[in-house]
Amino acid sequence: MSRNLPVRGGKDIAATLGALGKRIETQAVRSGLVAAANPPLKEAKLLASGWSTRVAAAITKGSSRKNQDGTYSIRIYVDERKPDGFIGFFAEYGVAPHLIARTAAGQGSVAVRKSFDGKGTITARPMKIGDRYVSGILQHPGHAAHPFLRPALDAKGADAVEAFRTKVVAVVEGKTGYNIDAGLDEAA
Repeated sequence: MSRNLPVRGGKDIAATLGALGKRIETQAVRSGLVAAANPPLKEAKLLASGWSTRVAAAITKGSSRKNQDGTYSIRIYVDERKPDGFIGFFAEYGVAPHLIARTAAGQGSVAVRKSFDGKGTITARPMKIGDRYVSGILQHPGHAAHPFLRPALDAKGADAVEAFRTKVVAVVEGKTGYNIDAGLDEAA
């Protein structure tokens, strides 16, 4: 099985796949996207593990899908359903300084802000932070962003493209027996 696809751009790949039929094209592209997601996924897990191993464990990839405009996509994301997965968003984008308070029903962030400014009162209830119970209004200092998803794609984008091309060639050759390299060489 040949592993070299002498096609350089997405238009060349699309034209080659379009000539083989819609079903094979769809299978090849979707399989290629799944393979292409692996290098950035591994890099994102590696980058995130320096910040939090639980956030790194929550990083996953979705299924490849066809979009409404006819293109295909796959996403790499932090699964918020996994332990500490919701923290991944805060790590990626950072957190601005803010107030924290556990209040009674009906008292929201506006009441907390007014109380902090001395223009109102709230019913402060205890909350657990770490191993301690605290009460009242706390000022969270925020923290800088520790991006891991965007840098992972920047670092492994070329590897993702190569993985896509390799998988597309394998699927086409496996389904049709057609040597995609030879067909592209003849067309050139």
